[in-house]
Order: sequence, then C-alpha cells, then structure tokens
Amino acid sequence: MTNVTELIADSTWAILTYEEAWQTYINSYVIAKNGAYILIDSHLRKHRPYFQQALVEIGVKSEEIAYVYFTHRHADHIGNSDLFPSRHNWIHLEDFYELDDFSQTFFGHTFTGSGGVLPMLQFRHLPFHTEGSVAFFDPDTKVCFVGDHLHFAKTPWEKLVDYGSLQREACRQFVKRCVKEEPKVAEGLAEGLEILLGWPIEYLATGHGPILQGEIAPFFEELISLVRKA
Repeated sequence: MTNVTELIADSTWAILTYEEAWQTYINSYVIAKNGAYILIDSHLRKHRPYFQQALVEIGVKSEEIAYVYFTHRHADHIGNSDLFPSRHNWIHLEDFYELDDFSQTFFGHTFTGSGGVLPMLQFRHLPFHTEGSVAFFDPDTKVCFVGDHLHFAKTPWEKLVDYGSLQREACRQFVKRCVKEEPKVAEGLAEGLEILLGWPIEYLATGHGPILQGEIAPFFEELISLVRKA
C-alpha cells in the first residue's frame, strides 16, 4: 500500500498516509480558501516526511497557513501539530483538557460549545470517540470533515472519492454489531449523525480511508434507524 495525495473537491486535498501496523490509512486535509490554507489533522509523528512532502506538492507555504484545526486529540491526528506555530492550532476545549501539559503547549486556541462558526469553517461537537471530538464543515464545497465519528479504516477501496457501496455496507454491519454488543457506542454514533444532518453535506471526509460522495443524508438516516429501531 502507498501514501496518497489527491484533490477531492474544489480547492480541497486529502493526504493519506498508510500505517502498516494498523493496516489502514490515516487522513488529513488541506483547504485553499480566501488566499490562505486551512489544515485539518496532521497524522502520526512517524509520517512527518510524507506529510511535509505532500504539503510542498500541493503548494502550501508555511506563511500561508492560517488555521490548523484538529478533529480530536488522538496521536494519529495531532502527531505533527508541533510543525505549526501554536497560534495556528485549534482544538476543542474538552480534548485540550485531556492532553498532558507539554502537548497543551502546541495549541494556542481552543473552542467550546456544541457548535458554531470558526474562522473559515463551521463545527459541531460530537458525543462519541473522545471528549472533544468535532466535525468541521466547509459551506462552500459542502465537505464535512468528520474525524473518527465514522471511518472506513480497513474496507478495501480503489477510488478515493466515490459513492462507496462497500464502505456504506461496512458501516451498516458495524452499527448492527454495536447495537447488540455496545449499545452506548451505537447511541452516541446515532446522536452524532443526527447532529450532522443539520448540514447539507455532499462529501463525507473521514479520518481513515476513502471519501464518500452523494446521498449522505439518506445514509445517515439509515444508520440512525438501525439504532433507533433496535
């Protein structure tokens, strides 16, 4: 398996690094907007060489990076936060509290609450995965960056941006298992999806694996119904 850098929507790129130990891809994203760049997540520390190479290939100059937003505090998402000045790094306050004292120094901004508008993007706090997990939404491209609330870690794929029939079916099966074995996880997942239905999402960009395009709301509604009807 190889690392991937690809344009996924207008002025929006995905950077995927392959983690052999996990047999899965780890995603970050770059958005060119209003003459500046926004970064979302930053991979594991060990993936720094490719992450930096990908930024160069996209054309990102350090002085043009305006904001670096993190979907949650796990190491595969904040592993290269130290590459950027702390004043550019943003994380939800609930996850900031969970970081050790040294890691907190990498983040110059926190945000809080259930949702709102940040510079360039909107956010929603999600009741699942970590205390401060969030999704971001770009109203211009209709891309939702959902972190690990939903992801397609080990589901095979050939096309990075796709309807994703295999991925959708894998999610259905995951939700069905959770309903039986981890009902609290299933409920948190459903609550988060209900929150995300408030956005007119056309692309679902997750923390691991391919990006789904098309019929996102009906897909969310289907997953929610699997939980609510159980």
